[in-house]
Amino acid sequence: MKAKDEANKSNRQSERGMALLAALMLLLMLTILGMTSMQLAGQEIAGVNALQEERAAHHAAESAVDAVMGWFHDPSLPPEGIPPGFMAKRVVNAQGEPSYFDAQGRSQFTGTASRPDVVFDAVNPQHDQMLNDPRTGWFRSLKGLAKILKLRVYGAMRPGLLCTVEVTAGAGPGARVKRTLSVELGTYAMPALRAPLEVASMGSPSPSAKGLAVTHWGDMLVRGSAYFGAVGDLPGKSMSASVTGQAYELMVHREDRWLDVWIGGEGYFSQMPSGNVAGVPSNLHVHQEPEPGIKVDDWKYDRLKQMAKQYGRYYAMDRDGLLYADGNVQPGLGHRPAEVLASTEPGDHLGLVFVDTLDGQPPSANNLGTLVLEQDYIEGILVLNAHVRWKGGRMGRSVPVLSPPPEGQTALGTRVPVQLSSVHLQGVLYSAGDVTYSGRVNVFGGVMAQGNVSASGGELGQLEVWYNYELREGLVRGMPVVFVSPGSWQVRA
Repeated sequence: MKAKDEANKSNRQSERGMALLAALMLLLMLTILGMTSMQLAGQEIAGVNALQEERAAHHAAESAVDAVMGWFHDPSLPPEGIPPGFMAKRVVNAQGEPSYFDAQGRSQFTGTASRPDVVFDAVNPQHDQMLNDPRTGWFRSLKGLAKILKLRVYGAMRPGLLCTVEVTAGAGPGARVKRTLSVELGTYAMPALRAPLEVASMGSPSPSAKGLAVTHWGDMLVRGSAYFGAVGDLPGKSMSASVTGQAYELMVHREDRWLDVWIGGEGYFSQMPSGNVAGVPSNLHVHQEPEPGIKVDDWKYDRLKQMAKQYGRYYAMDRDGLLYADGNVQPGLGHRPAEVLASTEPGDHLGLVFVDTLDGQPPSANNLGTLVLEQDYIEGILVLNAHVRWKGGRMGRSVPVLSPPPEGQTALGTRVPVQLSSVHLQGVLYSAGDVTYSGRVNVFGGVMAQGNVSASGGELGQLEVWYNYELREGLVRGMPVVFVSPGSWQVRA
């Protein structure tokens, strides 16, 4: 009996030993699993952090490229470290227009990767402050998540392109993760408009004509003859004239600092005895054709049509004056101009709007319809291959603008802020035919017509245009100036 008890006791001790060994083995396995999980979690966290830093560096570089593109679009944006006007059109092309490319098609950016046109390097403490200072730096919006280490602008490798923008950004402690983004920029060649009013002829010899077309802040160019009312209606030119948004009819003296009236033929006044030139403003220049000639800007039909189809709005038109988007002329799909050519408020820019001729061929005497404008406010570049009837007298909008700089100067600081009221068009109206207006029509920008500009019949009308100085370089709010060339996007560590 005693031997049996000892055998049972021995078995129980053996079982307890095996249980203890199993428990120890399980504890060891759990420990190993825990350590492995912690190691894997640590690696995953490190991987996630590295991925986040890579993305932060990449997005920072993209932001810097976007900022440089913005410098081309707004002359006020380039920071003080870049010479004034450096991003503006600094050369003249073969057509004599301000351009980024000279007459031989060479870009104004001629630098190389080793000797760039523009370079900012964060190794330089002054550059680092300009780039990354959390309060005043150009890229303070990055909020310390990343920093710009180097920014360079130099000539493009491929002919016909404007420049290369190369940005190196870093993220993480000590900017340990770096990404370099390089793109080449091309340009959209929006034509220039160097005078607020460029027309074939102006006014009517009819004694019942009661219209007046005048400009502020720039010239009036009339290739043929022009008909005016009283001599006193035509503003003079004076360097002491006030720079305001006042209409001429509200001025004690009708004067402007920038206005010259150039007429290829004769200038007629309905309220002046024949041959009496007393009181005629000295800024009226007649008989300019054929010598020395009047140079007007050439807005080519084919070029603008292609641009509108690429990144603007293209419409066909029928004989009833209805518009069809994308040229798709089908019954029931037409829209009145008031439905598609209207902006709700300043900033609602329609971009480039191209309305084609009746047959989709270049303008001629036989393929121009008639389009009626009666909107309260329009913002955009309207290329209308039609005769235009413009009904004014509506409320319009109030818009803040800048005057041109004084003659002979270009600095942004010399331009006067002005608030214009009752503006009906902010942009450009180009007509391949005649433009007739009734009521008051106010424009900030420019008006071009290949035909006559006059009041409608015997109705009282006034067309008053304040020039947008940006148009002389083809810069238009809402219109792209530069773009990233397809296939040029390169990213490297």
